[in-house]
Amino acid sequence: MLTEERIIEIFKRNDALWVHSGDPEDPHAELTSGLCSNAYFNCSKVLCDPILTEELAGALCRKLYEAGIEENYPDWVVGSPYAAITFSYEVAKQLGVKHAFAEKEAFPLEKWRDVWGLGKLLKILFPYKFSFKRVEIPEGSVVLQVEELITTMGTANAVREAVIRGNSYPVNFLPFIGTIVHGPAKLDENSHGIISLIEQIVWSVPLKDCPLCKEGSVRYQPKKNWAKLTQR
Repeated sequence: MLTEERIIEIFKRNDALWVHSGDPEDPHAELTSGLCSNAYFNCSKVLCDPILTEELAGALCRKLYEAGIEENYPDWVVGSPYAAITFSYEVAKQLGVKHAFAEKEAFPLEKWRDVWGLGKLLKILFPYKFSFKRVEIPEGSVVLQVEELITTMGTANAVREAVIRGNSYPVNFLPFIGTIVHGPAKLDENSHGIISLIEQIVWSVPLKDCPLCKEGSVRYQPKKNWAKLTQR
């Protein structure tokens, strides 16, 4: 059985988890949204291993059964790009149902973001949109949404909206979402709709409100500066 502690150890062993030490001299994370954060889960480093993906999907399926998924069994599992595609596919395989995924639609001037030096601003003003156009989910189908990571629900909600827009018939989503990591700023009533393998409180705040920035901590974008962030 994969306990939460065991899964966290898997993330650590694969150099896929960083948590700020609390020392203001240590750097902290700058998220894609431009917000600051005190922790970062890099699920891609874990899900690139097919065996771990299979094991994690099996652990999530067990939790889904515990939550009563048999009472309204899904016909489809839908995931989001990119890290969640292989994970949601494996969940669908183990549940014995069909699989589909949303796709990112980049801002039209994406390639000029860095050239103009407006990358951060443009990402905030024109975030990625999602589309769902490769398949159509038949009328009356029950759909389970699966993500690899949920923090603010922004991506999860955008993916769900894309699936709804991309279908001719109303989409019947299950009342919960499955994920590996749930990292909200606080646990509230929205947390009850998420079934996760890891649940850790992770704060993310604007730069002006960041306590680490105020104390002089440097911030780095995790995927581009992993060695600097983790100081390894």
